[in-house]
Amino acid sequence: MNSLLLTMVLMIAPAPEPAMTLVEAGRPVSSIVTADDASDTVRRAAEELADTIRRMSGAKLPIASEGKARRGRRIDVGLTCKARSHLPEGFADDAERVLIRTVPDGLLICGGSDRGTLFAVYRFLEVLGCRWLTPEPENEVIPHQSTVTVPSLAIDTQPAFQWRLFGGSRPELERWGVRMGMNGLYTEEAAGRNGACLYWPPDVSGVHTFQKLMPNERYFKAHPEWYPLLRGRRAPGKLHNAQLCVTAPGLADEFAANVIRVFDEDPRRQLVSISPNDGYGWCTCPACTELDRKLCGGRTTKQGLSGAKPFRGDRVFWFANEVARRVAKKYPNKKLLVLAYVNYAEPPDTIRPLPNVVPFLCHYAPADYAHAINDPASEPNRQFNELLKRWARITPEVMIYSYVSKSMWWRLPRPVLRPFAADIKHFHELGIRRYYCQSSLTDWPLDGPLYYVIGRLLWDPSADPKEIAGEWIRQMFGPAAPEMSAYYDAVDTAVRTTGRSYSDSPPRDVPGLYDRKSFDAAMAALERAEKVPADQRVKHRIAEVAQTFRYGYRMVEAIEKYHRFCESGDPELLEAAAATGREALEYRKVRESARLIDSWAVFSELGVPASGFGKAETKDGHRCWNSDETGPGDQSHGWASFIIRVPDTKKPVNLEIDVWGTSQLGGIVVNTKRGVWTPVRPQKRISGKPQWETLVWHIPPEAMDQTRVGQRVGFGGADSQVWIAEIRAKQP
Repeated sequence: MNSLLLTMVLMIAPAPEPAMTLVEAGRPVSSIVTADDASDTVRRAAEELADTIRRMSGAKLPIASEGKARRGRRIDVGLTCKARSHLPEGFADDAERVLIRTVPDGLLICGGSDRGTLFAVYRFLEVLGCRWLTPEPENEVIPHQSTVTVPSLAIDTQPAFQWRLFGGSRPELERWGVRMGMNGLYTEEAAGRNGACLYWPPDVSGVHTFQKLMPNERYFKAHPEWYPLLRGRRAPGKLHNAQLCVTAPGLADEFAANVIRVFDEDPRRQLVSISPNDGYGWCTCPACTELDRKLCGGRTTKQGLSGAKPFRGDRVFWFANEVARRVAKKYPNKKLLVLAYVNYAEPPDTIRPLPNVVPFLCHYAPADYAHAINDPASEPNRQFNELLKRWARITPEVMIYSYVSKSMWWRLPRPVLRPFAADIKHFHELGIRRYYCQSSLTDWPLDGPLYYVIGRLLWDPSADPKEIAGEWIRQMFGPAAPEMSAYYDAVDTAVRTTGRSYSDSPPRDVPGLYDRKSFDAAMAALERAEKVPADQRVKHRIAEVAQTFRYGYRMVEAIEKYHRFCESGDPELLEAAAATGREALEYRKVRESARLIDSWAVFSELGVPASGFGKAETKDGHRCWNSDETGPGDQSHGWASFIIRVPDTKKPVNLEIDVWGTSQLGGIVVNTKRGVWTPVRPQKRISGKPQWETLVWHIPPEAMDQTRVGQRVGFGGADSQVWIAEIRAKQP
């Protein structure tokens, strides 16, 4: 038996029954049997078994219900009457428990529920040598053999984690996820065929849902008091930086009624997020302020990206409990997910989540993806680990939000398999049983065996991730596996050698992150792999990996050149960075990298290197750029920043910016050190008139980063619209 299968089971032991032949010399000699009342999921499981064996051997095993005639030895799929007579006591109490057992007159493949039976079929097919390496059909492994025989089996297993979730809305992702034993988040349409795996309600999908459950276009006119008091007036809700007035009379009733309606529409729905909108925008009314004072003393927290902010954890989970009490009266077993994020990532001081509330803790700010969470050498992860352990002590319901595919990392090399594997084991040791991957699990040319390893470890955290990854590499690359293994090792070594941390910002984190010698070794290993004689499928797989790495190799070099420009102010380095970046984009078109390179080209017109700005516009004859790259009025999050050269950081600098007078601009923020932005106000306020005007900021030395010549300045996030024509930094 393949050693990898041992990582998928809790117990496997020899049984006295002999081996069983399913297909002999291309002829079916067994039949698949299901219960007379088998569900769609069990029928799918039976059909998957029959179809895969047909692809292996050319023989189609007949499928029949228990009450109908059949030929040969029987394979019982699901809880047939025969299977029930062989089940251990209490087997059906565990929905995803899997039993695969040879018995005197056949084979049993079943689970504690329909979904468990589907998982059991895939575990059995793995015994036969089948593998699903990625969601793409061309990366399936189906062995070809005219005779199919199974050894004596006694497998009894169940997954270590209760929820094993990722974003898999496309059919091919759902198929692959179920084959790997992931039980959501899929789609409503898929629930009937996968045993009601978990899925987002279509109208309340995702995690930031205050606005989705309480849309201002429906409620704001009649109930402005349900929306936040910001800068002295009630502001309509939106997906970014505007929350709800959680203390407003009647809000919790209406909010809970909308959640109940979600569950009424489809009883199969098991969860819904009732999390705040993204960003901040917390209500400042007297009642909400008094609630904070009463529950947590109105304290601040350093969790998040911008230094100390008012702590909102007690407020968030107080409101969640108010909603949860109302929902539980009708649906006591449904789960309400509540993000623990930015300035509400810490556990509440006094509030304790009710049993139907699932805190959804994001490994974000502080976060270091180069190291395991319980690695004491990583200061960001040390802080997060303390926070994690506090949550684990408070409630067993906590779920981890893991950034398995970090969208903000621009498809650059991100070797996280080793630390993420260690994290899963750590979570399990802490008693955490829910794990969500922020990933569509599609970018295998970048992340290699990462998804495969995570899927395995969520069933058995004690398994060896190196062995699992090694099997994936062997199955994926065949004769080129040694070279590809050397490639993955070298990329991992590139980060381990420097010992540097990284989180979510390539322009900030990439410089100095990778050891160039290890990077070169990775490239050399890929070049050797490309020369290995192999079939077209393997060559195509290697080419996909090589193309992605060549993009990353050059884009890293471009960012490092840009970093040296920021330190020195030498414009030739900026030109070199742009040229190298354009080379990188010839291999992979990555939007974020293209925007950064375009922003370097803006240098000659705007006067400074910048990022995050929108496309060039014209106002009153002046060419200008908006500080929100996604455009005005879309309520989307933007973050425009630029670099000014300050040769002497011991002296103040005057910053002049030509600004369109109707811009939404109260100030700027200066990046004094990693993750900390210091606000600075202009010497005079913007007029609010449709005209060009020059605003001046006096930036003192203490507001600057004393370690570098290039100082980063930003306009903040959210949907703020600031039009800039030119930026000048002057120093006496």
